[in-house]
Amino acid sequence: MSELKIKDISLYSFIVLIVGLLLTSTILFISLNKIKLLNEQLSVISNAKNSFLEVKISSENLLITKDLSEAINLWSISIENFDKDFKSLSPLQKKRFDNLWYVSKKEIKEIMNILNHKILEPQNLHQKSLLMLKGEMFALKDRNEMFLVIDSLTKKMEFLFQYERFILEEFKQIDQKDKAYISKQITLTTYYSILFIVFILFLTIVVIYFMNKKVLRIEHKLVMTQKSLSESILEFKNSRILLQNIIDSVPASVFWKDKNNVYLGANKCFLNDAGFERQEEILGKTDRDMPWAKSEASKYIADDESVMNSGIEKLQIEETQTNTEGKVIKVLTSKVPLKNTKDEIIGILGIYIDITEKEKIAEELFQKDKLLAQQSKMASMGEMIENIAHQWRQPLSFILTSATGVRLKSDYECLDSKFLQESLLGIEKSVKHLNKTIDDFRNYFKPDKEAKYFDIKLVVDNAFSLVESKLKNKLINVVKEIDEIKAFGFENEFIQVLLNIINNAIDELEKLNSDDKLIFVKAKEIEICGEEVSKCRCIELKICDSAGGISKYIIDKVFDAHFTTKAEDKGTGIGLYMSSEMIKKHMKGSITVSNKVFTYNGKEHKGAEFTILIPAEDYILEIEKEFDK
Repeated sequence: MSELKIKDISLYSFIVLIVGLLLTSTILFISLNKIKLLNEQLSVISNAKNSFLEVKISSENLLITKDLSEAINLWSISIENFDKDFKSLSPLQKKRFDNLWYVSKKEIKEIMNILNHKILEPQNLHQKSLLMLKGEMFALKDRNEMFLVIDSLTKKMEFLFQYERFILEEFKQIDQKDKAYISKQITLTTYYSILFIVFILFLTIVVIYFMNKKVLRIEHKLVMTQKSLSESILEFKNSRILLQNIIDSVPASVFWKDKNNVYLGANKCFLNDAGFERQEEILGKTDRDMPWAKSEASKYIADDESVMNSGIEKLQIEETQTNTEGKVIKVLTSKVPLKNTKDEIIGILGIYIDITEKEKIAEELFQKDKLLAQQSKMASMGEMIENIAHQWRQPLSFILTSATGVRLKSDYECLDSKFLQESLLGIEKSVKHLNKTIDDFRNYFKPDKEAKYFDIKLVVDNAFSLVESKLKNKLINVVKEIDEIKAFGFENEFIQVLLNIINNAIDELEKLNSDDKLIFVKAKEIEICGEEVSKCRCIELKICDSAGGISKYIIDKVFDAHFTTKAEDKGTGIGLYMSSEMIKKHMKGSITVSNKVFTYNGKEHKGAEFTILIPAEDYILEIEKEFDK
């Protein structure tokens, strides 16, 4: 009902009025028809009664009339008329007269037979009535045949008169009862008709009232809706102005076109690039009307049509653009199809930014990173040379001592074969150890061409083997808790990261005046990595020392380039920075540091804990799987 329109309600009100009038007319018609039937019923009874009165009068007239043949004829006609009216009575009414009328008709038949007697022919009656003739003959005591016939007739007539009185009495009773009943029915019919008509008219008026009330409510709603619509239009205009202002304030060039590549609008940044001041100037133009080169315009149009035909956006397109000054700039463009509410493509929306300066900056940053990487590599090489020196010192010392012993024993001619054999075996073992050290450092400096799976435990062992001499010389104990797991990435880069952290820990532990110099390494596989790590299974590796931790004032800067707390001849400040770059950019992982208090062998320690998260599976394939889903 609430969704009905005013014209529908007006139509329904008219229909209700018509239906009400039709029902009123129908009830009035039925009532009048019923009254008519009741009146006809009353008329039938009245006609039958009148017909019977004519029969009674005609019957009485037979004895007193002088023209007997005419009286007989009229009597016969009145009897026929009553018979017709009698048949019009209702079965119930007929039932009350059947016996009386049946006996009366028998008497009438007998009387009719007597009246047809030859002796009662007109020439024998001498223009006298039957009663008159009977009286004369009775006075003269003349008991002839005519007297007997007339006497028999009068007796029959008296009997008939008696029955006629009975019938007339019945008619009076029926007339009174039927008149009362019919009058009552007419009154009730009139009453109920008036009641129903008033009820229908009242119902019609009520329905029309409520419909009109609904119309008033709808009109009120229309007024409010019109007011709200006006406010919405104003708000829409304001929103449109606000949207245009927002688009104009975007630090990028924004434009939109229809399906025919005709410009429908743009922001101020784009208008400046195209050499226009007002948005109206660009309306109706295509890329061929713009200052860009013909080849550029053709490429733009081809890209637009490709996006609109396929319905697939094109993002991060690097291309050139010629501005009004003839200068060619590099832009990064993204285009998406414009759709209406029916999800039909009606045009294209594009946005681009000038990346000319950014490319220059990126190139400068690349060169800077390259320089930092070279510095890091040189620093690593320096540390590795130092480590090689540590690793070689003991084997070389053993070789020198063994060679000196052999030479001295040979000089004093006391060299025996057993001592010579043991010395040569010791020298051979030391040389093998030197070769292994060279191979380990060669593998470390060998660049990784592509990411691959590698064993975490083996890589950690290799990293610690490269600084094994340092750890022994400085009495540093290493505690490992590493699961049998594999990671995916660049193995040698990961070793370099570990070495940077381990060397920093060794340097800090060297300053510690304590016998409890500890480095803990824990590694396990986890399901969820974090925001900075690829969405796949990951390896969590923690390296913690007991060197007292990092100052809260500098802990947030340890991964910054050129930040160091060491002397200039001992640190460059690029080790942890390059470690962070390798983990984040090359291995899609994350690296963080925090201070930790822990207990080992019943003694409390404090140190810095580095947490590294790297993928445990091929993250490139995982990204492709996500994209397919």
